[in-house]
Amino acid sequence: MFFANTIVVASHRRSGMQWTIDALRHNSPDINNSYMSLEQMEADHDAAIPLSKFRRQLFNMDGRVLINVHDLPSADSWTGLNERLFARAVLQHSPTIYVHRDGRDVMVSLYFYMQSFSETVRHQSFARFLRGDAAQSGEESALSRPAYWALHVETWLKKQNLLALSYGDLETNYEATVRKLAAFLQVGVNDNPRPLDISRTAEDEPGLGTMLDRLGLRSWQNPFADPTRQGKSGDWRKLFDRRDREFFMKEAGGAMKKLGYK
Repeated sequence: MFFANTIVVASHRRSGMQWTIDALRHNSPDINNSYMSLEQMEADHDAAIPLSKFRRQLFNMDGRVLINVHDLPSADSWTGLNERLFARAVLQHSPTIYVHRDGRDVMVSLYFYMQSFSETVRHQSFARFLRGDAAQSGEESALSRPAYWALHVETWLKKQNLLALSYGDLETNYEATVRKLAAFLQVGVNDNPRPLDISRTAEDEPGLGTMLDRLGLRSWQNPFADPTRQGKSGDWRKLFDRRDREFFMKEAGGAMKKLGYK
């Protein structure tokens, strides 16, 4: 089976997935330069492809293949039985890199990101956004955004054969982090790892640009959602007030402690 060649890169949205993918594919000769999104098998995905084509494309790719996923490891969101079983098999049999970020920074990044295409979020204060429904499918749909982030973290960290990697590691200790990734995956690494391209942080959602273009939203300019915005660790301090901090920690304090965030 080709699962021996697959590597899963998982994260909550806006947590550094694209940085991690680029760090691997640009710095290891053993990893295919292209990558795939497991959510592409979902019928409502902007770049959806049928399972048969997904399998065929994966089978024909050389080297180790990166497969990204934002969903939970249960893969319950796939409506088709065959797609759900295939997704579960990939997640079960592949070594996994889980990229995490301070949940407060995730909330800020998600807020600005969603303003770029959501009329509702454009007219929300950050406080209201933070307390809003995470709007995920199934039983998670009643959770606040911080509570869903905590669920995402805690569920993924239970998975076997997983390396947890922080956004901060990529920011401040890039070369050592690349070598740590390569050692875990048992792949080669270039002598001089290619530097991190911070300009790609906005590309955490493959296919988003195409979707926005189709909806006629790409040209819309929002003074509060700067498309050139580059998030950094600690940005949450600019938007969180005391009540926001208290609410966030009530909803997600356990996951923050588990990850070592103060």
